[in-house]
Amino acid sequence: MATVEIVTTADAAARLDEVLWVVLWQPLGLPRDIRHTFSLEGEKFELLAQENRQAVGGLVAVCTGGAEIELRHLAVASQAQGRGIGRSLVTELYRIAKARNCRRIHTIARNTSGEFFRTLGFQTAPGQAPEHPLFLEHGITFELMEGFVEQGAPADRSTATRSRGG
Repeated sequence: MATVEIVTTADAAARLDEVLWVVLWQPLGLPRDIRHTFSLEGEKFELLAQENRQAVGGLVAVCTGGAEIELRHLAVASQAQGRGIGRSLVTELYRIAKARNCRRIHTIARNTSGEFFRTLGFQTAPGQAPEHPLFLEHGITFELMEGFVEQGAPADRSTATRSRGG
């Protein structure tokens, strides 16, 4: 069972960077430090999932002002997928959002992760998703998605969707 913790040390931050890079950007040939070029202004929330002291997943979100949080990056190591780690990371983000009186979590989901977010109660959000030539080269498109905090965290939803977490 994975544990999820808020990143508070340089070691945990380095482990988060590594899992994000290996899962999200290394397969696209992007440099190790690419995540920092994607950063937004605002209070940042970084979460690390670990099993047996090994980093198996991570999440980065930013409070974008008002009552909203943008989920920027979510990754689960390939060998750990399908065990609820992604769901646990998003559930913790919902807990943080609720504690901060945020009403909405939004994300720009890759076409490969849209269905995962739907199982967590996210839906398509209005607006035009960005396109990026590098991602398009790899067949990756994006979808704007949103989840509403007052509807509850993913762990509060039906068991039918809980078993599909990622």
